[in-house]
Amino acid sequence: MPAPHGPLAGVEIRRPGPSGPHWNGSRVALVSGAGGAKEDFLPLMHRLVEAGRRLFAVDLRGQNETPGLDDPAAYGIGALATDLAVAMTAVCARKPVHLVGHGAGALVAATAVLQARSRERFTPSTYLSLTLVAPCWGGPMTAGDAEPADWELLMARQHRGGTMADERRAVIRQRLARSHPMSLEHLASATAGPDLVTGLRAEGIRMLVVGGAEDPLVPVDRTAELARRLGARHGVVPGAGHLPHHDNPDALAGTLTAFWAEDGT
Repeated sequence: MPAPHGPLAGVEIRRPGPSGPHWNGSRVALVSGAGGAKEDFLPLMHRLVEAGRRLFAVDLRGQNETPGLDDPAAYGIGALATDLAVAMTAVCARKPVHLVGHGAGALVAATAVLQARSRERFTPSTYLSLTLVAPCWGGPMTAGDAEPADWELLMARQHRGGTMADERRAVIRQRLARSHPMSLEHLASATAGPDLVTGLRAEGIRMLVVGGAEDPLVPVDRTAELARRLGARHGVVPGAGHLPHHDNPDALAGTLTAFWAEDGT
């Protein structure tokens, strides 16, 4: 998908049939955070597609299969948000989209919503809703000059119970090896700007904040407090750690579907 700092790798899941630019169904964009990748959303996407939606998940700059740059400016939250907006405008033919961001990806999605207010070139004219899943609003993950083994430990903490099966560990190792160190470091240390909450409230977009019931990185009381500050709905996914879309995709799909159905989208 085209973007200002170079193309983004993505995956689309949709039902067979017509899907050109004039297709009027619901579109959803999913964004992962530090150490994450588009493939983490596949279990959730396969459940949501049954409702007839088109699902797009992306790897951000330097994340997994999206090439990185040696320019730190390319990894700022604003730059990542602009890349996301351009990519979604291209693949969604400027049609409205539901944004779902996880972890530090929630900051990227939220920033994209605020960028759209200024009607900058390439940004979609409308976002239908914003969902923040286990949002790392205060940057609880720190990377610094972490070695791969340390990143494996950080990734294990995101999984329910703090452990990964051998197969999953192999996937994570391959992903970390492909990711640009600047991408990992910047996303792991990202924090919300002081005006982000105020700006989102002023935007008036429908918002949902979701937490995993067993998340050690972003406990439920923090997601509940953020939802209160944003004036957003709040949901809790049972049996899930920091990765509700991986740990309990059925429950998260139900929460999202119910939220979107409130306004018929």
